[in-house]
Amino acid sequence: MNKKIFVSAIAVGFVIISLYTIRGSSENTDGYVEEMEAIRIEKNEELKTSEESPLTDEQKETFKSLSYFPVVEKYKVNAEFHQNNREQIVKISITNGSQREYMVFGSAHFHLNGKELNLTVYKPVKSNSDYLFIPFYDKTSADQTYGGGRYVEPELIEGGKIEIDFNTAYNPYCAYNHSFRCPIPPQENNLKVSILAGEKIPDFVH
Repeated sequence: MNKKIFVSAIAVGFVIISLYTIRGSSENTDGYVEEMEAIRIEKNEELKTSEESPLTDEQKETFKSLSYFPVVEKYKVNAEFHQNNREQIVKISITNGSQREYMVFGSAHFHLNGKELNLTVYKPVKSNSDYLFIPFYDKTSADQTYGGGRYVEPELIEGGKIEIDFNTAYNPYCAYNHSFRCPIPPQENNLKVSILAGEKIPDFVH
């Protein structure tokens, strides 16, 4: 993920967090679907018009919307979180064949679709921000969703938990434009369930 991708990801995360704050506590789910739909509309507009968009000028001319699964609240998970008690730096493979260092921030544990699941949570090295990053595969990868996996940005919440909202799961920029360099999810984050939430394979890329 290059600098522009990283900044864009942070901006999307801030939008999501701000909307959650306006909504109130996580127990109050009134308007949740509408909020997710509003976020999607805003992202479509950014992709269509922003100079930071990964879309080519040719793609922008015909682009209308990303493809999404319907918003389903069961995919907003409050997982048990175990923070890493030591500094652990790992190298994650990048689509151009290089590697990039990330800090292993901790691990998330939860149940979904009848399965007990675990995901490793990463944080960029030398970052003082609260930005957390989970690259993952699931059983929809290369079928209904991008074969290179998807990303989700979790949020630490009270009670030793971390909120992972798969409805916000998004494609790396490589899914739209192969000139970008994107982290490849480690196999330890290969979920053995179908996550029918978030972005699908973009139908405007051929």
